[in-house]
Amino acid sequence: MTSLTAHVNFDQIEIAKQRLRCVWAYQPVDHIPVFVRISGRLGRTRRAIIESDELQYRMNYHNLERSLRTLPDDYIPYARVWFGYMTIATMFGLPVHWSADADQSPGVAQPLITDLEVVYQLKMPDAYKDGLMQDNLRVQRQFAERFPKWVHLTGFDLGGPLNSCRDLVEGSALYIGMIEQPEALHYLLDILTDLQIACYEAGIEAGGGLERMTHVDMGQIWAPEDHKGFVSDDVCATISPAMFDTFSKPYNNRIFAHWQGGLLHNCGPHPVADCYLNHTPPINGINCSYHHTLTSLPALRKAFAGRGLVQAMFDNGESAEEMIAGFRHLMEELAPEVVALPMAQVDDSWSDAEITDLYYAMREVAVEYAANMRWRDQGVMT
Repeated sequence: MTSLTAHVNFDQIEIAKQRLRCVWAYQPVDHIPVFVRISGRLGRTRRAIIESDELQYRMNYHNLERSLRTLPDDYIPYARVWFGYMTIATMFGLPVHWSADADQSPGVAQPLITDLEVVYQLKMPDAYKDGLMQDNLRVQRQFAERFPKWVHLTGFDLGGPLNSCRDLVEGSALYIGMIEQPEALHYLLDILTDLQIACYEAGIEAGGGLERMTHVDMGQIWAPEDHKGFVSDDVCATISPAMFDTFSKPYNNRIFAHWQGGLLHNCGPHPVADCYLNHTPPINGINCSYHHTLTSLPALRKAFAGRGLVQAMFDNGESAEEMIAGFRHLMEELAPEVVALPMAQVDDSWSDAEITDLYYAMREVAVEYAANMRWRDQGVMT
């Protein structure tokens, strides 16, 4: 394998970090940072990679080396351990379920709970030993040792307390429980929040400390110091603001109390956009899917003006032209009030030249976007 240091420019990485610090603080930059995620899989299936520690390492090494070689700026190196989104569910004994398609992400075949009354019988899992957590930690320790210290590590894809309820509780029982069995649901959310905090602490320890992490969870764009928090809450796309304030925010708050600042993930849409930033302590924005966020941009512009980030993933197989147009659309809908950070996703079907060209084309929009912003020191709205 080609040495990772063959293409690394440490001064440029530090400049990219400072640019992100400025953007998170709504301070002027020369361009909005452009993130291109290279997600090649070495011609292997998703299942083959997940089931092999060595393939996970080699895949990350390949994508790291290619990113350093093809991306002219903004790239902050990272590696990502990933065994699926359902680690918390497996810690309660649910087995990993694979479909016949080896490229389909794993999940759980059926929920553990059909009646919320059984939550009072649950035992707290061990953050170091149970379910997929032991696999996550094992490979995270390997990555911390095998990759250079300047390669950051993501946290694990643990979801959030309400997301884990969705994995553990049968769908109708979860939504009916919000109305008819709220005490039982709060009991379960308490357990899941304690467990998630313990898992984050174990993951940070395995990774060598918080300063090496991009986020405490799956976030792949490096977050500035003191903004490492991250919680997934896709369930909030299906509930009202009142339900979000009751069943999401209090438990998210407990996580953000440990790792202040950061992002909340919801692919979209965003019926609770007004509630996102107003956690205690406040958070900095959302990570979302561009495709599923289109209808919510006006609400996000109003709610995030001058203080919130929209980190938008192009993760639905968009072409280069569609991603460039999508980034321009974000600028047109959100500037000058709100910063959107684009996350373009490409795979091994893209040539090196196509990846570099995509970056430069997105960069043109990014320069225009930055020039169009009303930054905090220029009287941005409060």
